[in-house]
Amino acid sequence: METMAKRQALHTPRRFWRLKWDREALVLVAPYVVYLALFIFYPFFMALYGSMSDWDILTGKMDFVGLKYYERLITDPAFLKSFKNNLVYLIVQIPPSIIIGLFVATLLNQRIKLRATFRTIYFMPVVTPAVVLAVVWTFVFQVHGGVLNIALTSLGLPAGKWLTSEATSMPSIALMKIWTDIGFYSVLFLAALQSVPADLIDAARVDGANAWQSFLHITVPLINPTVVFSVVMATIWGMQMFAEPFLMTEGGPLGSSRTLALLLYERGFIFS
Repeated sequence: METMAKRQALHTPRRFWRLKWDREALVLVAPYVVYLALFIFYPFFMALYGSMSDWDILTGKMDFVGLKYYERLITDPAFLKSFKNNLVYLIVQIPPSIIIGLFVATLLNQRIKLRATFRTIYFMPVVTPAVVLAVVWTFVFQVHGGVLNIALTSLGLPAGKWLTSEATSMPSIALMKIWTDIGFYSVLFLAALQSVPADLIDAARVDGANAWQSFLHITVPLINPTVVFSVVMATIWGMQMFAEPFLMTEGGPLGSSRTLALLLYERGFIFS
């Protein structure tokens, strides 16, 4: 009995301190929980409920209709085509942007002259307004007098209808975005490469690994979180893309470059 009493005496302050710490933790976490509840979860569930209701904005009356609008959505040819356009854009744009960005970052990570200058040059398209880039690249892709077609014809190659052909309009926009986003990914990967411990690379070289083996088996696994982050963000930005197709093609020709964001704009503000 005496031993049990001593154990209780020893554990009581610890339990009291833990309870006190839990209360303090709850107080510290409470503002964030309230923020999530008010500005994340509540709007999300209200939007979900609103998408399943007939909503009169003037009166605020909402009549639940279930999956009626979702059924209409997945059978809408314009939506399906816009979704396909987004997928084409993601497939064409994301892999080259990330691979070239990683390659440029690897070059910039070497001890070369004017390294800071090259970093600035590569990053300039990222800070240039999308409107300016879209206008410039529209002139580049012009059928008559466009820089790209002039270069192709000077090499004896046929000119292309880049923004006026259903087959090439979306890939052309993706090409422009590849050029734009290389600077962002190169800076992102450069920061990741500089965080790789040099001791690991040196140890691998001592063990007989060449530069490619060190990069593939040491550098790539260590920067993998950055690669995943880049793919996720590129996918999000790709699904939200609006300015470039709106300014360069207005979704044409025949909806071949209309994205989901552009379709939403047209249905909400133009054809409503």
